[in-house]
Amino acid sequence: MKPCGLLLLTLPLLLFSLFTQAAAALEPAKLKITPSTVELGTFYGGARMHIAGMAGAGCKVIVVVRGPSATEVFNKLGRVGPLWVNTGKVTISAAPSLLLIFSSEPVNTFLISAAIDRYQLNLGSLKKHIQIETKAPDRDRVADDFLAFKAHQGTYRIIPHSVQIGAPDQGGLPYNLDFEMPRAATPGKYQVSVLECPNGEVTDKSDVDLEVVEVGFPALISRLAKERASLYGIISILIAMVAGFGIDFIVFHIFKRKAAAH
Repeated sequence: MKPCGLLLLTLPLLLFSLFTQAAAALEPAKLKITPSTVELGTFYGGARMHIAGMAGAGCKVIVVVRGPSATEVFNKLGRVGPLWVNTGKVTISAAPSLLLIFSSEPVNTFLISAAIDRYQLNLGSLKKHIQIETKAPDRDRVADDFLAFKAHQGTYRIIPHSVQIGAPDQGGLPYNLDFEMPRAATPGKYQVSVLECPNGEVTDKSDVDLEVVEVGFPALISRLAKERASLYGIISILIAMVAGFGIDFIVFHIFKRKAAAH
């Protein structure tokens, strides 16, 4: 093929590619989260997060932030006479390390129960999916206690009326959400999902990943614990000793001042 003919064939393809990229850049994002990475540093006490995007016209919007599944072991307390004692272990798995559910309205007011169960949009539906290994027959009570503990810890939260819906435009229905990433968040890959719900069903689901990573001194300690266990043990002892001496020093000076005042 002559160079001139090759140029004529390539030019339309190049123009089509540029046009497609420009159209994609102008198209409103269905889901964008800021920041895209949460850093757990020495002084981490939570992180302010912002989610924005476009949903279909006439939709209710649900935003779900879900942490990786974790396995946790708890002591099981039982009453022996007048005392409460440890009667065994309970292992709970297939439960997310974090579950935050935000919606423009209470979920049960616009979504059928089958959809709520399918997407685990309340604690009752989550209770059906978690796995509990225990010799005791009281699975329901153990599950309820676990969910209540997570809610008290702040890692399981359901917050209606938190997703703000804007006026419809040609691109769809704009929404945005501001929330606090809990201080109890652990490192891992989290999934942020936006569910679009017209007419009682979930018709569209958009997902993005959210990285939660350790940085600075916590990252160093975590790396030492995995790669240099002996050095990690020595550093842990030194930190405990320094903390103990520090507390003794503060307490001694406080009581010394009080005694001097008398």
